[in-house]
Amino acid sequence: MQKIQRERAKRMDSAGEEASLNSPELPWNQLYLKRRTESRIQLRRRVCFTGPAAAAVTGVFAILILAAGRVSGSEFVTVPSSVKCTEGQDCILSCTFNHTGGGWDEKTGVTWRRAETHDIVHSYYDNRDQLAHQLPQYVSRTSLLDSELQRGNASLLLRRVREEDSGKYKCSVYAPRLHGTGLTEVVVVPAEPTTAPAHVTVLSSVKCTEGQDCILSCTFNHTAGGWDEKTDVTWRRVETHRIVHSYHDNRDELAHQLPQYVSRTSLFDSELQRGNASLLLRRVREGDTGEYECFVSTPRLNGSGLTEVVVVPAQRHHWWVLGAVLPLLCVVAGLCVGLCCCKQHAVCCWKSNRA
Repeated sequence: MQKIQRERAKRMDSAGEEASLNSPELPWNQLYLKRRTESRIQLRRRVCFTGPAAAAVTGVFAILILAAGRVSGSEFVTVPSSVKCTEGQDCILSCTFNHTGGGWDEKTGVTWRRAETHDIVHSYYDNRDQLAHQLPQYVSRTSLLDSELQRGNASLLLRRVREEDSGKYKCSVYAPRLHGTGLTEVVVVPAEPTTAPAHVTVLSSVKCTEGQDCILSCTFNHTAGGWDEKTDVTWRRVETHRIVHSYHDNRDELAHQLPQYVSRTSLFDSELQRGNASLLLRRVREGDTGEYECFVSTPRLNGSGLTEVVVVPAQRHHWWVLGAVLPLLCVVAGLCVGLCCCKQHAVCCWKSNRA
């Protein structure tokens, strides 16, 4: 009988002790143990979201942010890093844009600025030049190639280059669906001293990016040589002497043009009478590499110049790979977070029960 009473008393004491743990009037040592247990449980819950799981989530967000930055900076506008212009000669500042992706309408705008001062060198919108705020030093010295704008060519013709034209220029294009800018540096080199101006002037070489349009610069002395409907302009491949582009009698003559250049070349008709015989070469290929001759025959003079075309590979951005990898990374990160939290939660529950 006494044994039964002792066991009953023991059970009552145990029940009383368990109930007292939830009582606000705990002894200091039991209160300390309870609070320490609760703190450990809360800490382990925080670890689930501040340990490896958080690192995985942070990594995924970082990749997403970087990817978004790359996409927003896609190559809508393409310019060369620098261009050499000869003092006293005309020069073309190349700028092309993705007219198929960005679209084109009468609201499309093109603005060239000096990067250092943000002042306007040339502005075009509403299908016409807007030169009210043009820097005075460029008045009557700039023009866009109007017939080429709808094809994605926003290059600027700068006439009679001066020493003060040196510096960085920004080409900005605003199309219906996209906009972008490109920065190019103009380096003005002194003209070679000569007793008489050369009739035909070309660059010694030009770098063209594969898949992009490229301008092969060629200017001639139209004031000394004159200009009439009999003036001829012929571009040839030096290696084979085959015709790349031919122009006479005020029109293109392409019957003997090399097949690889069909529908890929044009002159800037409105600029020919100003001494600009530059050739536009579209969608440059690796096979276009080589030496080209620009030959100009005017009523009183004729001459030629040789320029070398160097084709460099385009920077290829495999966005489709990034698009396929990102969802996979998100799934993997989600699984890692779930597994980590489940594991930590199980450990937390086991340790809290044990405590």
